[in-house]
Amino acid sequence: MKKMTVRLSSDIFDYCKSYGQVIERFEVISLFTMDGDLHSEVCKFTIREGVPADQISCNYVSNLIVLRQKGREFTCLVKGSFSNDITTFVRTYGSRMIHPIVFENDCLTFSMAGEPEDFNAFVKDAAEKGWGLEILSVCDYSPDAGGIFDILTPRQQEILLESYRRGFFEHPRKINAGELAEKMGMHKTTLLEHIHKAEKRLIGHILAQVA
Repeated sequence: MKKMTVRLSSDIFDYCKSYGQVIERFEVISLFTMDGDLHSEVCKFTIREGVPADQISCNYVSNLIVLRQKGREFTCLVKGSFSNDITTFVRTYGSRMIHPIVFENDCLTFSMAGEPEDFNAFVKDAAEKGWGLEILSVCDYSPDAGGIFDILTPRQQEILLESYRRGFFEHPRKINAGELAEKMGMHKTTLLEHIHKAEKRLIGHILAQVA
C-alpha cells in the first residue's frame, strides 16, 4: 500500500472560503462519525488576530465544545453538518483519507492511502475539476494497528476490524447491523454494544491526548 500527500486549492469548498476569513489554520485531528451530511470530529483552530473566539462557529457547526485553549489556538469537539460539496468529496474519497487534514494559507493538505490506481483516479478527477492539485510526496505505507488500538479488548478489536472489512462504517453502509451480527454469529444488540463501547474507548483516548 502507498501513501500520497497532496495539497489542494481551498477555494474548491465554499466552507473554506467563508471560514478562511476568521480562521488562520484548522486541522481535523480525527473524524468520528459521518452520517449523511452530519459529522463529528476533533479539530484544532487557530483564529486570526483580533477575531473573537465565538467566531469559530459557522453555518456548518451546530455544537462546539472547547477542550483546550492556548492563546489563539483552540482544540474543540465539533458537531454539525457539511456543505454539499464537502459531503460529496468525503463520500467519494473519505475512506482513503488519513488524518490530520489541514487548512492553512488558502490550501488544503492531507494524505491518502491506497494503490496507484486509486491515486490515478483521484489525480484525474482533480485535473478535470480544476482543484489546483499539487502532489507533495508518495511513499510506502504500512498502518500500525498497535498503539491506540491496543486500548481495546481482543473481542472489541475483532468486531471492529470485521465491521470495517465488511463495510459497516462505509457511507452508505455495505452491510447493516443485523446482517453483520448474523455473519458473526451473535445478536444484533450484542454487536452494537461492543461497537459502541469500542468507539467510546477510542474517542476517550483521543480526547485525553488533546485535553
